[in-house]
Amino acid sequence: MFLAEGAKIVLELIGSDFPVTDVFALPPWIHAHSGLLNKFNGLVHEVNDRELDQISSLTTPQDVIACCRIPETKLPEIIPGKLFLLLDSIRDPGNMGTLIRLADWFGIDGIIASEDSVEWTNPKVIQATMGSFIRIRPAYVNMETRLSEINPEIPVYAADLGGENLYSSGFRPEGILIISNEAHGLTTGLSEFINKKLRIPRFSAQSDTGAESLNAAMAAAIMLGEFARRRLGKL
Repeated sequence: MFLAEGAKIVLELIGSDFPVTDVFALPPWIHAHSGLLNKFNGLVHEVNDRELDQISSLTTPQDVIACCRIPETKLPEIIPGKLFLLLDSIRDPGNMGTLIRLADWFGIDGIIASEDSVEWTNPKVIQATMGSFIRIRPAYVNMETRLSEINPEIPVYAADLGGENLYSSGFRPEGILIISNEAHGLTTGLSEFINKKLRIPRFSAQSDTGAESLNAAMAAAIMLGEFARRRLGKL
C-alpha cells in the first residue's frame, strides 16, 4: 500500500481505475466532491486537521489523502520503433517523480529502472509525478540482464558529458535512452550495450566557472524534447 496526497492527484485517482482503497479528507473537501465520491461509498473517511496532520508525510498537509494498493507493473516489451527510458541509479525522489512525469508528457512507451533506484511509491516521488504514476510507472530490473536480452538492432543511447553533441549528432529517435545518476555517472557494465553517448552542449560563455552539469530530470527533459522533435519530423 502507499499514500497519495493532494487534491489534484486524488481527483485523478478517483476518476481512474487505479486501486484506491480509502480516502481521508476534511469535511469541506468531501462536501465539494460528494458526486465524485459516490463510487467510494463507505471508503471515504472524514478527518479533522489534527488527524490529517498525523496521517500526512508532508510538512503542510493538503485537504485529502488516498490510500492505494500497489498495482502490478509489467516489464515493458522493448520493440523497434518505440522509445523507452532506462533509469540508472536514480535515487533522488524529486528526480524520479519528474522523470515519470516527463515520460507521461512525451508519450514514452515504457520505463525501466535499476534495482537500486528509489521506489516510485515513495511519498516524495508520488508528489513529484503530479499524478503521472497513474498512467506510467517504472519496472525495476537488473539493467545489464535486461539489455542483454533485447534485439541488437534496437539502438541504445546514454546521456553522457563525453558524448556527441545532441543537436548535431545523427541518431534514430527511437530505442532506449539511459539517464544516469548525475553524481556517479553511468553504472559500470552498461557501457558495452550502448551504441551512442549524447551530451547536451553548454552555451554559457563562462565555460570554466559555470554550471558543471544538469541534474537527471533536467537533462532528460532536454533530450526527450530533441527526440520528440526528430520523431515528429519523421511523421
